[in-house]
Amino acid sequence: MEEGLELSFDDLPAWLDAREEEIGRRLSDAVRPSEEAIGGTLDHLREAVARMETAEGDEEVHPRLRDISKKALPLFMKSMTQILSREPSGDPETFYATAVETLKGVLKAMKGQGKYLSSAYPDEMKEIRTVAKDLGREINTMTEAITRAREGRQQVEDARKSYESLVRIREEHVAAAGQVRECGTALAEAERTIREAEEGLAALKLRPEYTRKHEIEERMRELDALDTETGREIAAFRTPAIHLFRKAEKVAGKVGDTATAAAIGRVLDACTGSLPDDEEDLPDLIEAVMPATLAMIRQGDLLLKNQDEVRLFSDPDTLPAGIRRVLHRQREVREQRAALETTHAALPGVLDEQRLLAALAELRREHVAKSAARTRAENLREILQTSYAAEREKFSSRTAALAGREVEVDVPDLPSPAS
Repeated sequence: MEEGLELSFDDLPAWLDAREEEIGRRLSDAVRPSEEAIGGTLDHLREAVARMETAEGDEEVHPRLRDISKKALPLFMKSMTQILSREPSGDPETFYATAVETLKGVLKAMKGQGKYLSSAYPDEMKEIRTVAKDLGREINTMTEAITRAREGRQQVEDARKSYESLVRIREEHVAAAGQVRECGTALAEAERTIREAEEGLAALKLRPEYTRKHEIEERMRELDALDTETGREIAAFRTPAIHLFRKAEKVAGKVGDTATAAAIGRVLDACTGSLPDDEEDLPDLIEAVMPATLAMIRQGDLLLKNQDEVRLFSDPDTLPAGIRRVLHRQREVREQRAALETTHAALPGVLDEQRLLAALAELRREHVAKSAARTRAENLREILQTSYAAEREKFSSRTAALAGREVEVDVPDLPSPAS
């Protein structure tokens, strides 16, 4: 039994090239006799075809068949001459391909015009058929050798692909392992910087101005609540007022009092906020139309339908004075809020806190991104490890099949994650 073969992984490409060259040499040696025989057979076939040009033919053939043969002969000669004009040459594969095409052409010509010549030229056509069979037999012999060579070359190609896959997987594994290490370093740095930022925030909260900051923020929240409350109070005045003034505008319009209708219209525009700066003038605008509106109520042209309308439209002062009072309180609240916001923004601790919080948010986003990148690289590394093991087994079986015996190749292991 042939001893096993030991090969270095780095020597594999040269060994595969040598095997491919050996397959080519064996093929050349195996087909040389057939190539020589095919050359002689084609010469014989050309001579046989050439002799048909001067052949007399069988005179006992039926006249109709003889006429058909005479017409078919020139066409047959032309086809065969053209087919046999190509001389197989070159490497075994090229020689074989030309010989196969020549044989196909000969058989096609014999089945075509040649079928009309067998009766008139029985001996000549018999000789051509015999020579064509000899050509086919030699081509079949070449086919066996060509097939073995092609199988061998495919084995070389398969082993070469496995070798290249192992090299590629190894390179990708090294790159993935490097990315894991790089991401780990970046994560450690991000975590260190995050800790520093968090420590900075914690230290910031111990500074004296931080207490002042909290006091201002608490007061700003209280003022925000007061602003919301005044907004509700203004709405409590506006909603019933808008409803009644709309009816009053229609009444004034019906009786032709265009001046009163226009004045009430300006009140409605101010109430709905469609005119700029009307909010400040709203109490004065309402005050100006209250006498006319109350007159409509007294005359029965306007009906008060609920307690809010009765409360606000029983006298000329309640509605404008109430809105004026709430607007004044709202203005005071907002002025206080703006002043506190300015004070708050100027506190050194606020600026430092904003800077630290912004930096911390960016660092945490970076940490999440680097963590995801490391996970992807780790997953890829595991996939490549599995692929490497499978390709290693495949490579071992392919090299053994190519060598025809056990082959031991020192395929290197993948580097460990720690390396």
